[in-house]
Amino acid sequence: MVTLLTLIGMTIYQTRQEKREDDAPLATKSEEAFVETLVTGPNDTQAFQETEAAAQFEAVSDKTPLAAEEMSAYWRLMRWSMTQTFDELWERAHKDRYLTHLAQAPEKHRGELIALKLSLRRSASFEAPKNSAGAKTVYEAWGVTDESRGNFYCLVFYDKPPELPIHPDVHEEAQFVGYFHKLLSYQDPMDKTRWAPLLIGRIRWRENAARVALVQTRHVWSYWLWGSLAVTVMVAVWTNRYVERGRALLTRPQEVDHASIEHWLDTGLVEDETHTNDAVWPPEDDSQMDSEDASKT
Repeated sequence: MVTLLTLIGMTIYQTRQEKREDDAPLATKSEEAFVETLVTGPNDTQAFQETEAAAQFEAVSDKTPLAAEEMSAYWRLMRWSMTQTFDELWERAHKDRYLTHLAQAPEKHRGELIALKLSLRRSASFEAPKNSAGAKTVYEAWGVTDESRGNFYCLVFYDKPPELPIHPDVHEEAQFVGYFHKLLSYQDPMDKTRWAPLLIGRIRWRENAARVALVQTRHVWSYWLWGSLAVTVMVAVWTNRYVERGRALLTRPQEVDHASIEHWLDTGLVEDETHTNDAVWPPEDDSQMDSEDASKT
């Protein structure tokens, strides 16, 4: 009984966990190939663009919120990323830039094209104001790399993969390639001011291998629980039937005395009472019996 109750409790707990996980936003693979949106125009491969961007970068400050004077450089970097595919950007991006490089010398790396592999923790979208890049909807994702540990990167992009959910709590893997804009300040849940490198570019969703393995393990665990519960119930039912059958064999019914029943119906007395009535009651006194014998003599 204890084992059965334990299995039932574990099954209920596992079912609730699966329901909770199912309610969380998950990426869904798109059956159609994702087609990137491209626009024509100059980008950082032209020397004059780098010169114009350098002048705009002078208005950018680090470890502060986004300011109006910084938006011209912001939209220029967005426009640069819109003119090239993800693969083109990834091929020529720096893959050896870490959080420490950007934190120690943000001015040196401003406008650099950087490639990252991240674990995303939140995503959002917002309608963009009128801008020089012509972007209507802009997406934002926050994530960490193996090197940054718990320190976030802020990623801005306009072309969202269909697999990527937009939600304040996501657990997705992605590759990002974009231009470093600034160190953006923000308030964490403890109301502490922190900062994150802000990059503007393109994102590519990757399947979360750890989550796939977890889901497969969860399914195996569920099958094991339900199977164990079914086997336990079957054993309990079989054991109960076996015990009841043993009790029935040990407690055999007494044979019916039909002669005694018929005698009782005829006389209204059981056999013991009949034998008692045949005897003299009360027994005669011995002296009385002797006197009767003398008179007869």
